[in-house]
Amino acid sequence: MQLGEGDNLSLNMKVILFAVGSGALSALLALSLITGSGLALLLAYLAPFPLFLTGLGNGGKPAAIAGFAGIVFATLIGGPYAGSIFAIMNAFPCWLFVRLVLTSRTRNGVEEWFPIGSALVTLSGYGSALFVLALAFLPVGTDGIAQMVKDFLTLVLNTVAASLDAEQKEGFVTQMAHFFPAMVLISWKLMTVINAILAQGVLSKSNKALRPSPVYGELTLPDFASWAFIGCAALTVLTSGDIAYVFRNITVVMAIPFLALGLTVVHQLVRLTRFAGALLSAFYLLLLLSIWVAIPVIGLGLIEQWIGLRKKFLR
Repeated sequence: MQLGEGDNLSLNMKVILFAVGSGALSALLALSLITGSGLALLLAYLAPFPLFLTGLGNGGKPAAIAGFAGIVFATLIGGPYAGSIFAIMNAFPCWLFVRLVLTSRTRNGVEEWFPIGSALVTLSGYGSALFVLALAFLPVGTDGIAQMVKDFLTLVLNTVAASLDAEQKEGFVTQMAHFFPAMVLISWKLMTVINAILAQGVLSKSNKALRPSPVYGELTLPDFASWAFIGCAALTVLTSGDIAYVFRNITVVMAIPFLALGLTVVHQLVRLTRFAGALLSAFYLLLLLSIWVAIPVIGLGLIEQWIGLRKKFLR
């Protein structure tokens, strides 16, 4: 395999300055949460966009420069803690994603690019590793991880929704605590992937993208992904306490690539009907309204991974 950012891409002063500026902008967007503004969350979600714009348009080295510049600016503005969080949640994963998706090889005269599905699985693995690593530094008491999460959510709820009565707060906290780490990681992963798609779209329209935009309907996942997912699910059932809690949340995170794969099957199924647009709109509305709809779609993704529904039955 060879990186798509070959030696023919010059690292001139213009590219370096653009990378530094992108890193500074990314840091400012990420730290906008400090202001408490109503738009702060939306701005923070756009923090990876400048990094991806630099990397997907100029290569891995400019992406590294942008990430490092962002860490420096975040540290200067918010201190070492803010700089560390920016490095973990934005700079490193964006650089890693860029390096992966710009990897290519030439086979029989045809250039093959690193599969997007493999990059998605890598992000899931990275997020899961972060979760496990964070537990090593968090003060987990004798009551366990779940209780620690409940205490955190109760503290947040008492701050942002003090008007709710105790019973409502307890019910909300109890429901959220089961999968709260997974929800945080999935939100981060969606933020990262959506910004990468937006950056690739902008670069493609201006003919500055280093790799062709992938055909998402042809998404594939590496073979080991299904076994990693099933292994985590099995450990959730076979263990108890903190170990079961950790693997339950990792299982949810590892399910996201299969949700994406299942959605490609759903799209191909719907295209066989007369009212594809209306059916897809209704399906996604239902998916937004009820998370339980995602479960059969994930199962569909697993079946696609094992037997190849799209190739065997949907062509």
